[in-house]
Formats: sequence, C-alpha cells, structure tokens
Amino acid sequence: MTYDHREHAGNAGDLWKHFLLSEAAAYLLSDLDHLVYAESHAGYPEYRLDPEGEWRWGIGRCWHVRSLIKGPYFAILEEMNGDQLLRYPGSAQLVLRLGRVFGRRIVAELWDISEDVEKSWRGCPGIHFHLGDGFSGVIDLIRRSDPGLLLIDPPYPEDHDMAIDLLKEASDRGWTAMSWHIMNSATFPEGLDLHPLVFHDVGLEGGRWRGCIVAVSSGDARLRRHLRLRSDRFRSALKLSAAGEGVV
Repeated sequence: MTYDHREHAGNAGDLWKHFLLSEAAAYLLSDLDHLVYAESHAGYPEYRLDPEGEWRWGIGRCWHVRSLIKGPYFAILEEMNGDQLLRYPGSAQLVLRLGRVFGRRIVAELWDISEDVEKSWRGCPGIHFHLGDGFSGVIDLIRRSDPGLLLIDPPYPEDHDMAIDLLKEASDRGWTAMSWHIMNSATFPEGLDLHPLVFHDVGLEGGRWRGCIVAVSSGDARLRRHLRLRSDRFRSALKLSAAGEGVV
C-alpha cells in the first residue's frame, strides 16, 4: 500500500524534521555553489492545509511565536503563506526554496513509489524523480555521486534498520545524512547525533505517537554542533511557548 502524507502535513513530526532539515540545508548552502539533495521517500512538493488537519497540533501550535524563534524554516513558510497558514512544503520543496534564497543550484534526486507523486513533480527544474524503491535507489546514488545532503524518511516503523544502515553508509561516503523516526522501542547505534522531541513536553500533540527522533550522521563537526545548538534552542522555545512564557 502506498503511503499518503497529505493528512499529516505540518504535524508535530513534520515540524521537528523540517526545522532540522532546513537548518542543515542552510548551513551547507551558505558555503557551497551547489548542493546535491537526495530523499528516499519524497511525497508531494507541497500540501494544502485542511482546516481540520494534524498541522493544528504541530506547526499551528508555534506559528504565533515564529518571529521570536526565527530561522530558515519559518522564513520559507512565511514566504509561502504570509501571516495565515494555508500551504505547507514537502521536504524537497523546502530545500529547493532555500536554494533560491541563497542563490545556489540544487540538484535534487527524489524517490517515491506513488505515480501521483511522480506526476506532481513533472516539469520542476532541477528535479530528477525516480519512481521506485528509495532505499536501493539512494544506495546506488551515494556510491556514484558527489556527497550532498540526504533525508531518509521511511513511512513505516519496520523500515528502521534499513534507514539506519543507509544513514551510516551515506555518512561514510561523505554525505550529511538525516533520518526521521517515530519514538518507540527501536535502538540506535553509537556514533549518531540523536535529536529527540517528546511532543507533550513542548505543547504539541502527535496522536498515538509519543514523539520522534531525527538521527544525524556527518563528518562536519561544525554542522553537528550547529544542529545541536539550534535544536536545543528550538526545543526550549517550544517549552516556553507551551507554558505561556516569553521566548528569548
């Protein structure tokens, strides 16, 4: 069965994933003339936010404090929406828009098994869309391409081990690799930077999921330090917002 992310767009998991992805992409784009971006399970370029959608308990919970948190993630959302949230970017669209902000060329390699998703990307410049299995496709790419930024976003919890294996191989080949996971009993090997978010602790809701984790592997120590600092600041800001306190 093909996974469809439309009803989940902008939810608590997306908020955390896309905040960290945008921080990593902006960091890399500030120092490169072009960026290879790969995504194992892409989804649509953007989503219309349903008035009753899950985004209300994710990005909707912190939209009012965006000017205090700042960062490339909120800058792109404001560019797309103005003051009222109506549209939400997919991960690849977020990176492509950041490329335009920095005036850098993005070469995007995207995988998905949905024909509807494939059609939605037709005609988009700089996009190489592959209709098929993202795990095997990305493995082939990282073995022949210059290093870049990889997002692994497996749609099902049972894909955990394959995602981690791909994350490690990509990092060994010089990529900055990120992998999104729900927070469950799965374990992670040593050597990864783990960025957890417990939804209830920061005033978000994730339905049946307690939280999520973004695992990062990169040979760039400055990038890893940047992500740690930014994720700590964002997590603290969300906690203060949930408690009704000012964000500093």
